[in-house]
Amino acid sequence: LGRVAQPIAPAVFGPFRQICDSCGPQSDGAVSSAHATMSPYLLSPEQLGSALPHVLQLAEMHFQSQCLFTVVKLGVPNIIGDETLSVPQIAANIPGKTNEDALLRCMRLLACTGVFEESAGQNGECLFCLTPTGALLQTGLAQPSMACGITHWMEKPMWNAWSNLPDFVAGNLDKPPFESANGQPVFDYYRDHPESADTFHEFMSAFSTAELPIVASDHFVNWESMADKTVIDVGGSLGFVMGAVAEQFPDLTCMSFDLPEVIESIEGDGASEDVELVAGDMFDPSSIPKGDVIFMKHILQNWPDKEASRILKACSAAIPQDGKVIVVDPVLPDPGKAKAHHKQAFCYDMLSMTIGGQERTHGQWEALAHSAGFKIEQVTKTPLPLCQVIVLTKG
Repeated sequence: LGRVAQPIAPAVFGPFRQICDSCGPQSDGAVSSAHATMSPYLLSPEQLGSALPHVLQLAEMHFQSQCLFTVVKLGVPNIIGDETLSVPQIAANIPGKTNEDALLRCMRLLACTGVFEESAGQNGECLFCLTPTGALLQTGLAQPSMACGITHWMEKPMWNAWSNLPDFVAGNLDKPPFESANGQPVFDYYRDHPESADTFHEFMSAFSTAELPIVASDHFVNWESMADKTVIDVGGSLGFVMGAVAEQFPDLTCMSFDLPEVIESIEGDGASEDVELVAGDMFDPSSIPKGDVIFMKHILQNWPDKEASRILKACSAAIPQDGKVIVVDPVLPDPGKAKAHHKQAFCYDMLSMTIGGQERTHGQWEALAHSAGFKIEQVTKTPLPLCQVIVLTKG
């Protein structure tokens, strides 16, 4: 059924309808199974023939992501490198007793999705090499690695959070899915679980690397107009963004501001000499250093409006009346304007919702800015859908 190429004949439509009835919504005691359809949309056999494989394709996506997590966790991309290896050769380099049959089956699926390239050996065995996509899952090299992102999204704390989504949407939970699944808000959890926090911060740094050509360019952010001013990157993590900005615009004084545990983990270890690292709490106005411009990239999306407004108000206290706040986040399309190319932004909106945050439309950004005493001066579109530049000034 997953790969139906021709329309399903009317002869099998009746049995399939029985199967659909048996697969209908089931109650687990948490979410109501009362899904009465007042005006049903019934498909023709021709429509069913194209809609069914699409539904199954959507539903099976997590099969691929779990296999991806498995090979990353086992270090398979690093083992393969630029070679072509059999599963026994790969397994010989994995600590412990690897289930070679299970690994083979995972890798064959990932070969069909473009992570590996499969070929046949002299004895009829499967051989695998990395594709460019798979090469991005290697670690410890002088090139970007997305292994941290796979681990961050797929490790149990985040994976378990998604299982709470139906109850959250149904209104049966009063806390975001991540907090409901793990007993703590996401950033409290990372504070107490450094192994997860390290992966998160590494992934954010990888994101920053990909976005540096945008945010460190005068074409999208008018850095030239800020000469001799002080810019504070609130939630600046490892300081990579301000390091790139300071390199391009040496007349700026650049600071990276983050939680004490984050600053302590990086100070003297890869930090840019051109960036001052400052520890504090972005909800505490007294701990944010004074400056002329506040810069925040992928910070406000992690918080609902109430907390996001508190952050903006704290930032407002750190800048003068003519100061600015530069926000780099997605801007969701207005109702009726969503297109296929907005899919990534909506995916991140779901991720934000799972941890307790949200992405925003232009109107929602205006309302948030107004709640904290700001107004939108300018929104600059960039080629990256998750990286739109929103400039706020005091209202």
